[in-house]
Amino acid sequence: MQSSIRGVAALSVGLFLVWSCGGGGGGGEGDLGDPSNTANTANTANVAGSNGAAAGQKSAGGASASSSAAGAAGTAPGAAATAPGAEATAPGASDSAPAATGTAPGATETAPAVAGTAPAAGTTAPAAATTAAPAATAAPAAAAAPAGNPGATIVPLYTHPTDPSWNTVIAAKAAHPRVGVVAVVNPANGPGGAVDAAYASGIARLTAAGIRVVGYVATGYAVNSPAAVKADIDRWKAFYPGQITGIFFDEQSNRAGDVPYYRDLSQHAKSQGLSFTIGNPGTDTSESFVGALDVMLIYESAGLPSAERLAGWHANHAASNFGVIPYATSLDAAFVKNARQRVGYIYLQNDTLPNPWDSVPGYFADLLAALE
Repeated sequence: MQSSIRGVAALSVGLFLVWSCGGGGGGGEGDLGDPSNTANTANTANVAGSNGAAAGQKSAGGASASSSAAGAAGTAPGAAATAPGAEATAPGASDSAPAATGTAPGATETAPAVAGTAPAAGTTAPAAATTAAPAATAAPAAAAAPAGNPGATIVPLYTHPTDPSWNTVIAAKAAHPRVGVVAVVNPANGPGGAVDAAYASGIARLTAAGIRVVGYVATGYAVNSPAAVKADIDRWKAFYPGQITGIFFDEQSNRAGDVPYYRDLSQHAKSQGLSFTIGNPGTDTSESFVGALDVMLIYESAGLPSAERLAGWHANHAASNFGVIPYATSLDAAFVKNARQRVGYIYLQNDTLPNPWDSVPGYFADLLAALE
């Protein structure tokens, strides 16, 4: 999910400055949404451009920028790391963070039942004709938990803070406060070289609305050096202290051998107080990644994924470990309802290539309603 420079260009799992477009819509009897959708095309293994054709990156000024598999390498020295492994906190202002094996985001507790008193040992059961004594007044029952558990979404908010899409996200969150909203922001394929006043103000508005904000970092499918990626992480903390609370690792490798690379980066982010980490392979990945990152986006393609696409080994783990971000699709409430059983984060986008992430869908508030 390649990003934009100052939030204009796209989110992709292709080469740096390139976003992917592969995959097809879900369909058939196994599809989670409309059965008339065409069958989903399987995503290929992690290679540059594995999800399909790529499109050129646009800069803030609209000119095309050259493609690069490695991504922009950060050079600024990072703050000294403290002990890794800080606990992730939840999407949204006050939600708890989905741990690798935790419950689905926004789960509510079930009210405890009122315990009865066990009969004393040796008590003789009353005869059939005996009139039972009046029962003792029972304690009032605990209040029932709210019906249903709210879902959550991860929004690739790659537009500039002055774009109306930021207001759309804020207004939708206000209308559906129970739904967890995580916004990925991206000034310049990462934090850029200096604080951007517009982003500082925009991120503050998102945070005040109860939206969790995480910063974009490109990893080049584990090609970018850990030192360069950590420097980007440290700049996010330094430029927007207390506002950025997590890191989004784009261009995530799906090779099992790269798990240590991402675990190290995730632990570094958490040691800096950026406690929520998201990886974006954009396709299926090795099960061994579970726990190395808090969430992985396992589908980023045109059309909705099929039920089978979201099943398999994923069922061995809490849904909060996974998310999907299909594009080129209308809002499908049936898909959302069924997919919530398998993935904790669902974002749908009706925009399409060459840049599906330069907008927020007009139905965004309705998506939050479906997740509520």
